[in-house]
Amino acid sequence: MINSKHLRIFAWLLIALALTSAIHFESMLGLGSQEVGAEPKTEWKQIAMLADREINESSGLILSERNPNCFWTHNDSGDAARLFLVHPDGRTIARLKVVGANAIDWEDIAFATIDGSPKIIIGDIGGNAQKRNHVTLYVLSEPKFLFDASKPARPIESSVKVETSVDVTFEGAVTNYEGIAVDHVGKSILIFEKALLGGRVYSLPLPELSKRKTETQAKLIAKTGIPVASACDISADGRSMVVVTYHVGCWITRITKEDGTVEDWSEALKREPLSFPLPRMRQTEAVCFSRDAKSIFLTSEQLPTPLIEMTLPVVLKLP
Repeated sequence: MINSKHLRIFAWLLIALALTSAIHFESMLGLGSQEVGAEPKTEWKQIAMLADREINESSGLILSERNPNCFWTHNDSGDAARLFLVHPDGRTIARLKVVGANAIDWEDIAFATIDGSPKIIIGDIGGNAQKRNHVTLYVLSEPKFLFDASKPARPIESSVKVETSVDVTFEGAVTNYEGIAVDHVGKSILIFEKALLGGRVYSLPLPELSKRKTETQAKLIAKTGIPVASACDISADGRSMVVVTYHVGCWITRITKEDGTVEDWSEALKREPLSFPLPRMRQTEAVCFSRDAKSIFLTSEQLPTPLIEMTLPVVLKLP
């Protein structure tokens, strides 16, 4: 008789097979490797280890706009609706309760400037174990905290209300999505699907803050060969997109081509992205660009949680 333990073992075997298949599929597409000796050169360093044990599944990451040099992160499913403001030395500056939000399966976070004001967008977009009719994006104003970085203190406990929420549907059934990114140039939000043989990318306009709650259907703009995508981000200048996976690697796509012409994302994502390996981490689930887009920051979804900065290949530093 098959018991729950046997089912769990079988499930993990399937996951291992899926990841192996994804790597093989990636290799066939040419996404995960270049010619011998041609692999883009990258460097990385661990900035800190997150000290707060309550951040036990870091699943999204952005740079703070109003709290210099700090990061916002959140846990995956199973936690309350809250964000953590983290100092680059690994300390938690604040724990922020998000009032008016549910935390079904928070998978990613993004920054947006809407009506001239800095906003945080939380993506409750996962679907590993739930059947969902829609996913939800929560928009809130980013708070500023006064703290003395030279004097370690207990985390500030605070709260913020959701300004507006967007229930998002898709053509066909809702599947599993783990990445959101804001395109400031196109004034839109991109949602990246997590799928074994490559995910679809959807777009929807930035929400109107005058409405407390809206519904919209996301528009399919591209299909990619990037397998098991777990997080994404678009640089502040709107030119580059980064996508990471659990253990397979990292991909960069640019809308500015080498000849200087600019495409929109629906066209840029048709081109083969530049790929390179990630530092060895237990489970990469969060990524964001630095302000100058010359590097990316990463965290792992399992304890202990390192905060890593990785410089991007020189080949990406185009005008």
